[in-house]
Amino acid sequence: MHAIFPTVLKRLYRKEPISSFLIIVGAVDAVLGGVNELGTLMILGLLTSGMAIGYRWWCIQQAEATANRKSKQLYLPPSAHRAPLPNLDSRRHPPS
Repeated sequence: MHAIFPTVLKRLYRKEPISSFLIIVGAVDAVLGGVNELGTLMILGLLTSGMAIGYRWWCIQQAEATANRKSKQLYLPPSAHRAPLPNLDSRRHPPS
């Protein structure tokens, strides 16, 4: 557990540094607000963390949508598939 936890955190933080930072800031604010009985700070921290988690979820959904769109990639237009290909004759020499 001790060795796995920091590596998982590092990997998640490198993927999405902005949302990870906002989650940490929101969690710290929520804890400080809860310990010091400051309701507004706790609510602000919970809202910040919730928005960061929502942003991360939205980014993941966008990445999956673009991955699904890029799966089919055509290099030639559909009409080019029906056109006959030119014959390459190795006996012909280019003009000198």
